[in-house]
Amino acid sequence: MKLSHLLAGAALLGLSTLAAAQIQNATRFVTGSAAGGGVDNVARMMAESMGAIMGRTIVVDNKPGASYNIAGDIVAKAAPDGQTALVTFNVHPISGALHPNLPFDPVKDFRAVGMIATTPYAIVANPNLPGSNLKEVIALAKTRGRTLNFASIGLGTPQHLMMERLKQQTGADIRMVHYKTPSTGQTDVVAGHVDFIISTIAFCEPLVKAGRLKVLAVTSNERLPVFPDAPTVIESGYRGFVTDGWYAMLLPAKTPPATVAAYNAALNQALAQPAIRDKFRASGLTPTPGKAEVLDEQIKEDAEMWKKVIVDQGIKPE
Repeated sequence: MKLSHLLAGAALLGLSTLAAAQIQNATRFVTGSAAGGGVDNVARMMAESMGAIMGRTIVVDNKPGASYNIAGDIVAKAAPDGQTALVTFNVHPISGALHPNLPFDPVKDFRAVGMIATTPYAIVANPNLPGSNLKEVIALAKTRGRTLNFASIGLGTPQHLMMERLKQQTGADIRMVHYKTPSTGQTDVVAGHVDFIISTIAFCEPLVKAGRLKVLAVTSNERLPVFPDAPTVIESGYRGFVTDGWYAMLLPAKTPPATVAAYNAALNQALAQPAIRDKFRASGLTPTPGKAEVLDEQIKEDAEMWKKVIVDQGIKPE
């Protein structure tokens, strides 16, 4: 029998073995993160684990640029055949409010697979910045008329909008210094060129332990074991600031329900594996398995919340 007939027969039978997946086009997990970035690391862990569970080859396709919207556009317009998924984070629901002329709708053009993981943020500063916590830093800035400098990892990111919300609540003069990557922004905070940055726990913890950064506050509901002396933002007197970062997986909007369900089952099975859970926790992430509907609601709520901040603060895309 010819090889072409064998391949056609395998496709008709719906074989999901690794060999068949290698012969056919590999499934893509598209991410707007550059290789080595936080979303990229999450996507690669999921690709390896879910690929084994689903019996297919899954590759991570990095499409950085345009505030993560290049990746979103690719997946929104992809065939709804389960071969292309988006691995993203909580910048996704912000895009529609900040960029009203996007060629896709971040809410309507996707179907949620499920949440992958969550992480609180830490507001970390150069150790020489006056004040031992966020409340003291804000008070000093206001009483001394000092402008604070904040390293923003990009216009319209959750970190940027959280700081805009803090400016609104406190009336402090905080100047945004925009960076293309978190690493360059955090490096400038360590060097003393910028006062502080909002960072994920895993990203800043080594520098905090080395004494090169200090924690002003954490955005979680409660204090974190990793930084037990750091107050929460709520303890510092600022309400409505609690915002966990999240990572999630989405499919094109017209993907059949059965395909979405299969993805969700594989995702939750992967997140239940001890090895994956240990890797996530070592990176400061909490695995968050659950139903697709939970992520759908999260995206809608976040889109409304951040739209209000964007409108109230008059934030415009650059």
